[in-house]
Amino acid sequence: MQPDVNPFVYSRPLAPEEIIDRDQETETLLRHAIGGHFARLFAPRKFGKTSLLRRALADGHAKHGLTPVLVDLYRVSSIADVTVRFERAYSRALKGPLRARVEEFLQRTGIGLSLGAYGISAKLQMESRFDPLPALHALLDLPLTLNERGGRRAFIAIDEFQDIARIPDLDGLIRSHIQLHGDVASYVFAGSEPGMMKQLFEDRDRPLYGSAVPQRLLRLADEDIAAYVSERFHDTGRSVGEALNPLLATALGHPQRAMLMAHRLWEEVDQGETGAIEHWNAAHTATLAELDAEFDARWRGFDSSEQKTMRAVIAGHGSPYRAEVIRRLALTKSMIRRALPRLTATAEIETVDGAHVVVDPLFAEWIAGIETE
Repeated sequence: MQPDVNPFVYSRPLAPEEIIDRDQETETLLRHAIGGHFARLFAPRKFGKTSLLRRALADGHAKHGLTPVLVDLYRVSSIADVTVRFERAYSRALKGPLRARVEEFLQRTGIGLSLGAYGISAKLQMESRFDPLPALHALLDLPLTLNERGGRRAFIAIDEFQDIARIPDLDGLIRSHIQLHGDVASYVFAGSEPGMMKQLFEDRDRPLYGSAVPQRLLRLADEDIAAYVSERFHDTGRSVGEALNPLLATALGHPQRAMLMAHRLWEEVDQGETGAIEHWNAAHTATLAELDAEFDARWRGFDSSEQKTMRAVIAGHGSPYRAEVIRRLALTKSMIRRALPRLTATAEIETVDGAHVVVDPLFAEWIAGIETE
């Protein structure tokens, strides 16, 4: 008997075939890659950025013969960290005869690089004074080596790219290599902090200034979420019913939050049943309970002016400067003017149709609840 498995994944990136829509975004990334252009993709966390990268890489390989490489730089803090991430990314990406030829080349460098188990991470553990910088130089030049050894154009996606700002001069080091790769590799630099990504690519004094075409990943359309949710309810012997509309109204196009609530809703609706408002209410309550500890810790990470500014955005329905809200929160316009750019830079707040909104709709709901406690 086929197990009754919840079809809504929300705690990890989706497989390429499971992504909701994003056809246009994928094609845009591939046009840049095939044309030899560099791109930068930015979106708040949990907007499906990594899932989109995986789909673009998979489609680039299947449709255009590109060699896909996904490097995750989340929370890197040293040259050694970055070196290990690049080495492991190539280890996952390269297969067959090309992998064997590249492995042979890396071993001949004599600097500890390997696509097998005994690479840079092992070298760092055994030799505390080992300098990983030469290895990083070799890895950053690997697209040239791939091309020389019969590989096709590399399509390299570097996720959470903004975290390189933690390491002095790393953007300059990266630029010194990739500027030579126009004929052999295409890059997409993806980040979840708009302020830092803007600084890296739009500050005239930074090495990567003007080097990548910007692409913003937007919220999902309600009709795309609706079709995805309805189809998966149907395929598992259920109907989403009247629970769909409040789910859409609460998610506000946020990809991960939509999947989280769909997951919880599915758990409430038995096989053969149709979703009703009582199912939605139970799912919504369970979702907020699951997120309470996360939201509480997140809230404590903001200073007082940031907390009050988010409360003012919510209470003012997109306008934090309303006089009655400012008075009630003991807030000043100067505090708001200082806090808003910080919150925007870290993608806690964004502007939609001229109004400020808290990016995460469930976090906004949680914050609004503070006023009623």
